[in-house]
Amino acid sequence: MHPCGVEASSSLIHHNPWLVLLEYYRRGSMVDIRCGGTLISKRHVITAAHCIKRVDMYKVRLGEYDLRTEEDCVDGVCSVARSIEIVDVAIHPKYNGSSHDIAVLTLGSDAPYTDFIRPICLPTATPRNVTFTAAGWGEIPRISEYSEIKKIIPLPQWKWTDCQNAYQGTELLHDVICAGGEEGVDTCNGDSGGPLVEYKERAELAGLTSKGFTVCGTEGKPGIYTSVFTYLDWVNDVMDKV
Repeated sequence: MHPCGVEASSSLIHHNPWLVLLEYYRRGSMVDIRCGGTLISKRHVITAAHCIKRVDMYKVRLGEYDLRTEEDCVDGVCSVARSIEIVDVAIHPKYNGSSHDIAVLTLGSDAPYTDFIRPICLPTATPRNVTFTAAGWGEIPRISEYSEIKKIIPLPQWKWTDCQNAYQGTELLHDVICAGGEEGVDTCNGDSGGPLVEYKERAELAGLTSKGFTVCGTEGKPGIYTSVFTYLDWVNDVMDKV
């Protein structure tokens, strides 16, 4: 039994073992949509509600590192990704296409915990003045190409009032975390639903990649992340059903 929020080593291939890639299928073929998610238990993945699309079937791919290769190796440490079908999707009842951007996916079988597949801990408090890390296979800012290798991005937290000022004219609820705002360092298209991680004694899932400025990596425009702590009661209610 692996405890939540613990990485097997400092090797890049072991980082963020809770990060998953969503697979979308229509008429038996995989659809080219890129979104991430986070493993929070053997049977549950959390993601952004806007990552839920009209498709026939979803799977989650666990233990992935390099999308170009079947077996991924870093310094002699190798892993092979595993896909598991999603059997239920719970979208937050207040999701309106923008706010309350959170969903919980239920897996059809247990995720096999390994050095490459592990759950993250759910948050224990609202983060304050933290430097987070985000992860995913989304676009690299300024390059406009998806990353084929799992990215790890350091993002300083913004005060909510400063974030509101940065997005004047856009209503931000207090259920979001703002982080980033540095030139060329940002989550981007394709990173949606992935984890915003706070490292304490163990890693905790502070937020989910939700949205941001039109041009990723614009100085003074932080990314916007759904605060998981705000929705903890709802998340636990969904998990208790399986």
